[in-house]
Amino acid sequence: MQEYRRRIAYLCAYERGVQAGTAGFVKAEIRGESCRLGIHLKKYCPQGQDAGKAYIYFYHRERTVGIYLGELKSQNGALEWQGTMDPENILEKGIRFSDTGGIWVRRPGAQDYVADWEDDPVDVNRFTVYPRGGEKCIRCPRFGSCKRSVEDVSDG
Repeated sequence: MQEYRRRIAYLCAYERGVQAGTAGFVKAEIRGESCRLGIHLKKYCPQGQDAGKAYIYFYHRERTVGIYLGELKSQNGALEWQGTMDPENILEKGIRFSDTGGIWVRRPGAQDYVADWEDDPVDVNRFTVYPRGGEKCIRCPRFGSCKRSVEDVSDG
């Protein structure tokens, strides 16, 4: 029988960098070589407005780096995202699920929602997106301080 692991974490809203309460949940189920991830954010999004972007994050050099998962969709009166990935190599970035810290959702107007696997508060000011320069930028000693290392791969 395949090993089965499940993680459930609450999405917390952050206003001006301060945790302001729960706003949904994230569920991750790992079975063998597959990880199913579901995000449920209890927010309304008018039709035609950007619902937000979802990231799975890991820690690197005093930064919290988000790997772009996809756009949230307005469904069932909430904002949701669901997907499947390899838990040993998330979206071919060389990061294992066990090395991640949680889920980060960025909505228009700098609204942040974070589900930390350990339920610890996070510093949303340290979040950056996985750079367009990829692994080369991550390993660079100037990571986070040059233009190329702060460009969002999801913007391309």
